[in-house]
Amino acid sequence: MPRPALAAVKMTGTPHWNLQILSASKLDPSAARPLPSLEVRILFPLAFIVIFSSAARAQPAVNCQFRATPPPLATFGGPATAAPGQTELGIAVGAYGEGFGSMCFTDLAGAEDWFIRWRRGITERLDLGFDLLADNRSDGKLDATIKGAVRYQVTRGFRVEAGTGAADGGGGRSLNADLAGVIGTTHLARTWNYYASLRLAGSHGCVNLLCVPGSAPPGSRPPGAVIPLGAIGSTARISDHGHFVMEAGLGGIFSHEYPGHGLYIHLSFGLLFDVGRKSN
Repeated sequence: MPRPALAAVKMTGTPHWNLQILSASKLDPSAARPLPSLEVRILFPLAFIVIFSSAARAQPAVNCQFRATPPPLATFGGPATAAPGQTELGIAVGAYGEGFGSMCFTDLAGAEDWFIRWRRGITERLDLGFDLLADNRSDGKLDATIKGAVRYQVTRGFRVEAGTGAADGGGGRSLNADLAGVIGTTHLARTWNYYASLRLAGSHGCVNLLCVPGSAPPGSRPPGAVIPLGAIGSTARISDHGHFVMEAGLGGIFSHEYPGHGLYIHLSFGLLFDVGRKSN
């Protein structure tokens, strides 16, 4: 059976191209390159895998502990502050989830939350108080964090707030802080009001309580992290002194001890009461 002809292009001295048809028998036999043997085709990728895995094991270990516990991140209410002599009391349940880069074994984590808030009005625009949060984490460990906070109503519909706190539990100890701005509606006569917030929180892992300086073995403290977070929520008036609150938040987790940034999401549902406020 005759072998098929191959097309070849030959450049001549003139500016045009000439197409010549050459038979396969006229080609140089030495130019033909046989495929590698089956053994070579198998051993080469195996050698590549062995070399790559050895290089991966030689990389420095990544601290894949649960990140240092941040302060309570729920805004949990609109931009108003407690009136002078008035107490704001909140109680809520919720959950959060977070994911990290693939170099960590625990790529996904989360917790169930129990949340308590207490605020006391100091002036028409300023109140002080604390938030307490307990986490039942997905790895079976418990965390608790408390934050002292101050809130200031800049104008109707806009409030700024800041806080600092400490945490302890299965995720290690940490000091933490946050800063936030809150906007929203404050119509007392309406059933529904809405709000949104932007928050920046940070946490620093510690070996001992209050981060007292001292020697510590590598990996004995949880990685510090910065968490920017946006949240939206609504409040529904259920009585002259109480509101039902729903909130959802989405943000990121950034730490120099992780290979990349992570994703953070939280949901909160609860009740907010104004104690000492007169009915309209």
